[in-house]
Amino acid sequence: MSPGTHLLFSWLSTAEILKNRRERAIVSISGIAPDIDGIGIVIDEISGTTDLYFQYHHYLGHSFFSALIISVLAMLIAKTQKCAVFVLSFILVHIHILFDVIGSKSADGYQWPIYYLYPLNAEFFITWDGQWELNAWQNQVVMLCLLAGCGYYAVTKKITFLEVFSSRVNDEFFKMYFKYIHRNT
Repeated sequence: MSPGTHLLFSWLSTAEILKNRRERAIVSISGIAPDIDGIGIVIDEISGTTDLYFQYHHYLGHSFFSALIISVLAMLIAKTQKCAVFVLSFILVHIHILFDVIGSKSADGYQWPIYYLYPLNAEFFITWDGQWELNAWQNQVVMLCLLAGCGYYAVTKKITFLEVFSSRVNDEFFKMYFKYIHRNT
């Protein structure tokens, strides 16, 4: 699934459990962190000669060991609820992996395998023959549901996933909402 889907799911998963914005942001970033192994696409586009994206995407960030590393780093960065941050990060990295197994097939039919035991075992991988294309209707429905969930928190708790980036961005969102939209209702 797309990084946006991973971000929204991760943030929604933390909205009730973690009371501190900082820890919600850390865990939300942990939920999208496995896709850091896709950064090779930028280098590939710039250089025009490398193939780093296809060599490393779903290898480096999508394994049991990367889940441990991401979760430990998140716990070390957290100021409060360190145990909850570790556990949620570990779970969300695995949900990220599950989502990618379910819905990340490319338009040309290539199924992205997940090399779950990498670097210890580069031969073992996980795929599912029913994998949806990245732009499939199922992924779009998932995204709409996540956006609806985000809307619920925006209305009831006055927080949005924008707080992952900055509390100020979140506050500015509500200032604009009340200035331009809410006043007309």
